[in-house]
Amino acid sequence: MTAVGAYRSLLLPALLVMVYRAAQAQTVAPARGGGAGGVTAAWTLRMKGDIRWQQVTPAGMLLVSTDAALAGVDIDAGRVAWEKTELGGLPADSVRVVEGSLLMQAGRLGLLLIFDPVTGAVVFDSRQLGLTQIVTRRVLPQSGTLLVHGRRPSGPPVVALYDLVTGNQRWANETLFEQTEPKKKGLGGLMQNLVRAASEGTELEVLQAGPDMIVVNTLTGLRALDARTGAVRWSATLPTARSGNPPRHVQLYPSVAKADRIYVSFDDRVMAYRLADGQALWAKPATVDGQIGDIVQHPAGIIMLPQGAPEGQSSGSRKVINGVVQTGLNVARYDDGTTIAQKPLHMRGNVTDALITGDAAVLEVDAESKTFVNVLDVGAATVRLKKDVKIKGQLAYAELTPAGMLYISRPDAGTDAEVNVIDLTSGEPRFKDAIEGGKRAPLPYAMEGRTLYVYATRDRKLYAVDRDAGTFRALTGEIKLQGDDVPTTLEIRPGGLVLISSQNLVVVGRDGQVKQQVYYPAPQLPGLLRALYAMESVRAGLYGAAASSYGDAFAQMSRQATDTAAKRLTAQMATAYSQGGAQLTGYSHEAAALASKRFRASLSVPGSVFMLTRAPEGNGNVLLQIDKESAQSRARVDLGKEREPVYAVDDVSNMLFLRTTGGTLVGYRL
Repeated sequence: MTAVGAYRSLLLPALLVMVYRAAQAQTVAPARGGGAGGVTAAWTLRMKGDIRWQQVTPAGMLLVSTDAALAGVDIDAGRVAWEKTELGGLPADSVRVVEGSLLMQAGRLGLLLIFDPVTGAVVFDSRQLGLTQIVTRRVLPQSGTLLVHGRRPSGPPVVALYDLVTGNQRWANETLFEQTEPKKKGLGGLMQNLVRAASEGTELEVLQAGPDMIVVNTLTGLRALDARTGAVRWSATLPTARSGNPPRHVQLYPSVAKADRIYVSFDDRVMAYRLADGQALWAKPATVDGQIGDIVQHPAGIIMLPQGAPEGQSSGSRKVINGVVQTGLNVARYDDGTTIAQKPLHMRGNVTDALITGDAAVLEVDAESKTFVNVLDVGAATVRLKKDVKIKGQLAYAELTPAGMLYISRPDAGTDAEVNVIDLTSGEPRFKDAIEGGKRAPLPYAMEGRTLYVYATRDRKLYAVDRDAGTFRALTGEIKLQGDDVPTTLEIRPGGLVLISSQNLVVVGRDGQVKQQVYYPAPQLPGLLRALYAMESVRAGLYGAAASSYGDAFAQMSRQATDTAAKRLTAQMATAYSQGGAQLTGYSHEAAALASKRFRASLSVPGSVFMLTRAPEGNGNVLLQIDKESAQSRARVDLGKEREPVYAVDDVSNMLFLRTTGGTLVGYRL
C-alpha cells in the first residue's frame, strides 16, 4: 500500500464513496422536444477529419481525436479551443489523466507531452531535454509545478521542474544521483556504482514538504531540494541494519501533527527527519518484525504496519510457520521514536491496514490470502481480542459500537462480502447467519442515523442493521433484478431507498414496500457501455484534483479505506473548496475556474441515473435518463444503429456528445 498515514484513513476515501455512489447521475431538467430522441442539440461542430474517439476530462474539456489532430472542445460554446496535430491518430489509451492532477498526458514512440486540457498549453515536452525514458512524473500542487525524472541516450539522468501554468522549466538537476558517501575501492566501489546505476532508472519517492521544499529519495539517499532553484539543501543517509546495504521499500510521509518534520519508512524501520536541516530527530529508528508496508499517524502514536519481507531480501525479516508469514506490529512515540510495546506484538500474517476509530484502530491482517481482524488499543499497544477473527472478503468499513465491532467487507477472488458485528468480549460474531453477498459482488449499503441499510446479493433482500444494538432484520422480501444484473449502489433519498444497477432501478419505501421498479435491457455489445462507464473515471479524477489543491499529501492518500471521521472531514474540505478560493493552486486561471465550478456542481446529490438500452421501436440503441424518485424517463437520445457508436457522457454538465457522421460532432444538453 502507498498511503499517507492518518490522512489515508481520514479524507479521500469518503470522497470516493461519493464518487462511487453518484458516478452515473446528475439532476437535469425535463427533455425538450425536437432533435434526436426528443432532446434538442445544443450545438453542432464539424471536425477536421473523421472522429476516432472522444473523452471528457476532469477539467471539463472534451478531447476529440481525429487522424489529423487531437482537439480540445469547449462543451459550453461548442467550439474547438485548440488542436495538436502531433497527437493526431493516437489510440484512446495513449491519452490519460496525470494522476492527482487536472493535466493530461499523451505519448507515442519518442514523444511524451503533458498539457493543460483547457488551454492546450504544453507543460512538458520530452523532446526539449532529449529524454528517451521518463522514469518519474509527479504534479506538486503546493508549488504549482511538475517534477520529471528521465534518462537520455548519453550523459547523466536529469530531474527537472516545470511551471504548471506557463510550461517554463524552472530548473534542471543533473547531479541528484551522484554518490554523497566517500568513494570506495574494490568490491565496495563496484557496489556503489551498481547502486547508482540502478537508482537512475528507479522511480523517485517524492514529497512536497511545504511550498519551498521538495524531498526525494533515490537508492543513494534522501535529498531535500529547493523548489525554486533545484539546489540540494541537505542530504541524509537512511540508517539500514547493514551498512552499505541500500534501503528497500522507502516511503515518505508528511507529518500530521508536527510541522517541523517528515517521516520515512524503509525496510523494518521508521525515522523522523527535521525539515530545516535533515537531521534525524530520534536517536535510532523505530522497528517492527518484518518490513513496513505503511504507517498510520494516530493521536496516541505512529502505528507501523508490518509485512513479511520478500524471500531473498536482506532487508527486514521473514519468518514463516506452517506456511503463514509471522510479523510483529508496534507503535512509536512521536517525541523520541521509542516504541510503546517493549516487544513487537506478534501478528499471524501481514498487517495491511489500520482504520482509526476513536482511541483504537481496527487492524486488517492477511494470512494465506485470508482476512482476519482485531482491535488495537493504540495508547497501550495491545489488542483486545485474544485471537484474530476471520472474516469473509476484505475489510471495507469498520467502527466500534456499543455492541462491538461492526464491519462490512468487500469480496475478493475467493470469498463473498459480508456484514457482521464482533463481540469484543467473546470474539464471536453476533450474527449467526451473516448478511452475505453473492457472485463475488459488493454489498451496496447506506447509513441513516444509527441504521445501516444493506442489500444482500445472496438472498436479494434489503436489511436494516441497528448499529448500537448489534441486531438486524429483513426490511423487504426478495427483490430480484432482471437481466441477472448486480446492484452497485444503494442511496437514501426523501422518497425512500434507491437500489441501482447498470440496467435496473428500484425505489423502496422505509416500510419495506417496493414503490417502483424499472428494467432496461442492456445492448449486446459490451463496447457500447464503455463511454457510459467512463463517467466514473471523470468524477474520480475531478475529486482527486480537488484534493490535490490542498497539498501533495492528499494526492497520495489511499482510495480504499473508509471510516466515520472521513465523512466529517469530507464536508469540511468541500466547504473550504467551494468558499476558500476560486482557483486551484498552480493551474491556469481557465483550468482552475472551470474545475472549481465543476467540483461544486458535483457535490449536489444526483437525482437521476443514465442507462443504455435497446431502442423499443426496432434496431439501434438509446440513452435514457431515469429519475431516481419516480423511476420515469426524463430524457432520451438515440445513438443510432452503429455497432460501436462514438459518444461520451458528462453527468456533471448533463451533456451527451455524439458523432453523427464521420467528422460531425453534436452536443446534446439533457
